[in-house]
Amino acid sequence: MKKILFLVLFLFTITHVSAFSDIENNWYKQSILELKDAGILSGYDVEVNSGVDWSDNKIFDPRGNITRSEILKIILSASETEIIEPEQKCFSDVATTSWQAKYICSWVRKGITKGYENGTFKPNWTVTVLETLAFGARAFDLDIDSLDNWKEWEKWYEKYQRFAHTHSIIPVHSYTVNTLISRWQAAEVINKMRIFSQKKEVGYDSIGCWINPNMKSWEYTIDIWWVERKYLLYVPSWMKKWKKTKLAVVFHGRTNSNIMVRDYMQLGGGKYWYKQNDFVVAYPAAKWPWPYSWSDYDNIELFDAIIREVSEKLCIDRDGVFTVGHSLWSYMSNKVSCLRWDVIRAMTGVASDGFRWTCTWPVASLIMHLPKDPLAWYSWWKRAYAIRTETNICSGEEKQTTIWDIKSCTQKASCSSGNTVFFCNSYATYWTDQHSWPKNWSDDILDFFRNIDTLSK
Repeated sequence: MKKILFLVLFLFTITHVSAFSDIENNWYKQSILELKDAGILSGYDVEVNSGVDWSDNKIFDPRGNITRSEILKIILSASETEIIEPEQKCFSDVATTSWQAKYICSWVRKGITKGYENGTFKPNWTVTVLETLAFGARAFDLDIDSLDNWKEWEKWYEKYQRFAHTHSIIPVHSYTVNTLISRWQAAEVINKMRIFSQKKEVGYDSIGCWINPNMKSWEYTIDIWWVERKYLLYVPSWMKKWKKTKLAVVFHGRTNSNIMVRDYMQLGGGKYWYKQNDFVVAYPAAKWPWPYSWSDYDNIELFDAIIREVSEKLCIDRDGVFTVGHSLWSYMSNKVSCLRWDVIRAMTGVASDGFRWTCTWPVASLIMHLPKDPLAWYSWWKRAYAIRTETNICSGEEKQTTIWDIKSCTQKASCSSGNTVFFCNSYATYWTDQHSWPKNWSDDILDFFRNIDTLSK
């Protein structure tokens, strides 16, 4: 009965609460709406000159960074901490007349932070994930010391990190010690802490875990920026409500369609109807004309929309989303893992370049490229490998290894928690084509995803 009531209340929230206009396909939409419904988030007004009443049309700016003063306001509101107007300065750089003052001084009174040693608070500085965890744990009075088997901590943040990981607030592999928290991720972390402080269960179940499966293996259509886009979907026949399933999103190349990729990769569905029981697999179709391209940003929106739609209609493990790419547009797998690092657990790219622009967050990665590839320069693997080595904060040490049937692999010996990096350059292909997909590798790639936690230790 409780689960039914929760679903009714949640659907009421989605349907009847005035939503922000920029979160439709956001991975953290549920948490953002729940905080908004609780009066904790208000967003920003949309400025227009048309004379139309846009009073209910606000934006959340989910991908923007959040400041120290903004996040403390949200945390204090979510934890229902009493806010008192200050009579004097709490920090030299916070005027008593500023909107931030009452929150910052209440923050100090609560004992959440003492600021910096020079007497400043830096209210407009950005915030890391680890700082957010520490601030939230103190504000919500979470029993961090309940981790009895962790008596001593080498770093100040380790107990907060371990607590958040153990209680499914945020997985330790989704950030590094330097990762800045975005507004959307902040909403998720703060909302989960709020729920946890109320003695309620939190986890990585998607919305679809509360309903009967509402999708099957088929081709689906979705609108992106007023353009009709399609994707193929493989759904294991056994899939039931409450059974979390991993999700893999697979990108086709410049000349092969998503139908062709589904058939020769054999990760699920297709001409040979390869069946596996623990992954839902989506195959997005690039826009016409041929040869295909994934370069436009609306393809990122397509990725967002697919995982949002699938996770709302099927029971998806939100900590088990993976990407796969082959040929020139395995570049898309690299790109998505850079731009949606906090959504993707691990990625695989075969015969492609690394994403050359902003990529500063960790994702476990398997990079594959053959030395005699006639279409994709072999030197490209070095850039893809170097990017992941840097973003995953890996040491220079490497070890030679294999991944089941994939030989001649190099693995970074030490990376940020849970974020290993592999490079392999010797494997059999179809028709001995050095640019082709690894032969009979459907089980190996899924096993890489299945065992990513073990492989990353």
